[in-house]
Amino acid sequence: MSRRLDDTDRALLRALSADGRRTLRALAKDVELSEPAVRERIQRLERDGVITGYQAAVAPESVDAATAAFIALRFGPGEEARATVDEALRREPCVLEAHQVAGDDCYLIKVRVASTGELADVLDRIRAIPPIQGTGTTIALRTIFERPLLAGGAAHGSGPAAPGN
Repeated sequence: MSRRLDDTDRALLRALSADGRRTLRALAKDVELSEPAVRERIQRLERDGVITGYQAAVAPESVDAATAAFIALRFGPGEEARATVDEALRREPCVLEAHQVAGDDCYLIKVRVASTGELADVLDRIRAIPPIQGTGTTIALRTIFERPLLAGGAAHGSGPAAPGN
């Protein structure tokens, strides 16, 4: 990104995070700019890679993905091992997030599946990835909420998240 985000950029991002289908007219009214100015800002945010896409929020239970689980992965060192794991995880459609983490584990991934039986099948496939040496799984009993980045006014600071968030 070539320049810092100003308050107007952040207001647009919060509005689009809460409702990606907001019209230019509504956005312009919210930030007190003209529609062409808002269009230009959004295009710049897209071009600079700040806005990486638009998507529909889908109720997991409506698409047979009501079971959420978090899986810690441990594997050997090296770029080749990481590349192998990265490629295999990208091929698993139930893997929604993958994060490299500090500590004993290498990655923490989030999956959504229809049932614990399907989760067992996913774990079998993940454990079969050659560099994987171990896993630890936590099944979510209930999802209290999931929110998009910046929705609800989070991350007012200059970086990805304000201190304490």
